[in-house]
Amino acid sequence: MKVWKAKAKIDLNFNGYEFKIKPGDKFLFAEDVFKLLPENVGKAFEQTHSVLPPFYRGEPLNGKTLLVIAQAAIGDALCMTPALREIKKRYPDMTLNVSISGRARPVLEGLSYIDSLVPMPIPFKEVSRSHYIVKTIEMVNTPQFDNLSLIDYYLWKLYIYKAEKETPDIQIDEAVLNEMKERFDKIRQASGGKKVLLFHYLASSVHRTLPPKLLKEIEDLIWNEYVPVICSLPEEDITVETALDVYGIRAANFSVFMKDIRYLIASVALSDAVITADTATLHIAAGLNKPTVLVSGPIDPSFRAENYSTVIPVRANYTGQSCISPCMRHATEGPCIEAQIKRQFYSPCIESIPPKVIYFALKDAELMIQKEYEKPEKCILCEFNGNIPLFEVINGSRVFECPSCGLHFTYPMKIMDYDEAYRKEHKDLLDFANIAYESYLNVEEETKEIEKWQNLPRFNVLIPILSQIPKGRLLDVGSSTGFFMLIAKKFGFEPFGMEASEKAQKIAREKYKLNVVQAMSFAELTDDFKKPYKVITAFEVLEHVHEPLNFLKDIYFLLENEGFLILSCPPFYKFENTAKGYRKYKWWYGDYPPNHVTRWKPWTLYYALKKAGFDEVHIFTEPLIPGTVLEGVTPHGFNLRLADGKIVEVDANVTKAVVLETLKPLYLNSRFLGNFQYAIAVKGKVSINLEEIIKKAIKYSAVEIIWGRGD
Repeated sequence: MKVWKAKAKIDLNFNGYEFKIKPGDKFLFAEDVFKLLPENVGKAFEQTHSVLPPFYRGEPLNGKTLLVIAQAAIGDALCMTPALREIKKRYPDMTLNVSISGRARPVLEGLSYIDSLVPMPIPFKEVSRSHYIVKTIEMVNTPQFDNLSLIDYYLWKLYIYKAEKETPDIQIDEAVLNEMKERFDKIRQASGGKKVLLFHYLASSVHRTLPPKLLKEIEDLIWNEYVPVICSLPEEDITVETALDVYGIRAANFSVFMKDIRYLIASVALSDAVITADTATLHIAAGLNKPTVLVSGPIDPSFRAENYSTVIPVRANYTGQSCISPCMRHATEGPCIEAQIKRQFYSPCIESIPPKVIYFALKDAELMIQKEYEKPEKCILCEFNGNIPLFEVINGSRVFECPSCGLHFTYPMKIMDYDEAYRKEHKDLLDFANIAYESYLNVEEETKEIEKWQNLPRFNVLIPILSQIPKGRLLDVGSSTGFFMLIAKKFGFEPFGMEASEKAQKIAREKYKLNVVQAMSFAELTDDFKKPYKVITAFEVLEHVHEPLNFLKDIYFLLENEGFLILSCPPFYKFENTAKGYRKYKWWYGDYPPNHVTRWKPWTLYYALKKAGFDEVHIFTEPLIPGTVLEGVTPHGFNLRLADGKIVEVDANVTKAVVLETLKPLYLNSRFLGNFQYAIAVKGKVSINLEEIIKKAIKYSAVEIIWGRGD
């Protein structure tokens, strides 16, 4: 931002304001705003040096004046309100002034905690009378802005790290509301009393806009419950009606009534739910506590919605020729490169999201706004009986997070039909989940089956461990088609198996002649299966169990003294989750009810095993390997300036190779970042140094998986 002085008299209608400028008048401009001036007007200013007030660094503000320097689109302005509201609450006798664009001014006008709104550019006299300033301009493409949600960005800039309420303040114009209510009432009456869904498919750029065809497909899914209404602002698109006709969309088009932002706010207030790609609509809906689905491809929706408890973010799961979603391309960066490669208009990543996923998200958003619902009285693991917060709603279930032990668990719990899972006959979000039940049925002859599974990272890491622990009877819980039992048999164990699916256990018994029984619980086992075991294994079973502590205690009881439990489950802190944060509503993964009813952090798993009675517990993951690194980071190309001033264009593939090569030490030594989490628990005392074995197992496995055996 720079200070400019007028060289002549200027009458200017600019940025939503009327300026009467005299020679010598000084203004503080955001640089991108100055570039918007007509060329002849820009030449009528000259840059001048003026001392600015100090930047605010969290000092007490009682009796002080703070100027927040913003330009701000409508959505950005709305996202400022939690920080502005909170700072005035903390310092009620401060003076709070905010600069804003004329377009966004209406959403801030009339807020009691803002003392005055000043234009952008800012008359320098307004700047000079301030004790402190906060700069929230020229922020697009800065790392601070790009890596925080908008709400968090403004809280951080004002040194407020947690607000009592983190949703925007939305002002509803009562006259406009009454005007729009007549139209919404007619729609409800004509539809036979259906709920109204506001569908805002337009965004600030083409590569974020939802294809109209998607609206048609969603419309067919919701038609029995909702009548969709489109409310696009006048400057957004003039082809809305054409798009509706082309695709035969029955939605009511209220865009013609959207004179300005006040009409969109009223329309959101009068709707029962919202589906949007536009962030301004998102922030309005969040502020009004409407069940909302944010559909996003290029931008990770958590950056827009993570502060909002009434919003379900639906992200794309797309890998293309030029990108992996989300590419994080800003609205200012032009059209989608992948769309240009495919010679299409809309972004392929958005087109890859199944309409039914959005429909299921809408149903989950409706659950999110319910104030009265069944809550757990205590944690199912540690029995903590205080307030247990809701973590997310997904697939029609609520997932809670225990503040004491960290366990994620669904409540009330749903029972999974595992034969249905093998047939892939779900009628919910699991239709689109990447779960492997069906692929387990594609078995090969014994030698090839052993080789296939032994080469997978999740089992390859166990080979050094299996070679070192004492041999004896081994029970594989959730044995599927018996693939691990074949590996255990190869290493000298006498394997037994229990499996919930009739189809899977039949393959194990008939094709591989393995001793497998169909059972859902240990109580169902025959006497021969209830004899003590040297080793019990349970791979990806714990997260399916409804009473995990009793399950672990039953295993402890079945083990002989100096016996070993080896179990695995999805890791909460795998590299992808650590790199990107735990992304809610990851619909393609399957780590949610009724498939998974618990989620385990390393210390939660350790605590559970100790509480079950085990004397020695070791937690680790399979190795972090190149493929899993790239699930968490997306290398990008860039321009490299050399010492002689020359610029070399570095291709994304070169960046990728450098990243993977640089991270080699992590591959051999990473203890907790792999894609499957393991625990080895011991009943009694053993002389084996399991820690040393585990370290070597990770190292050996990483070398073998990445570079092969070199034979």
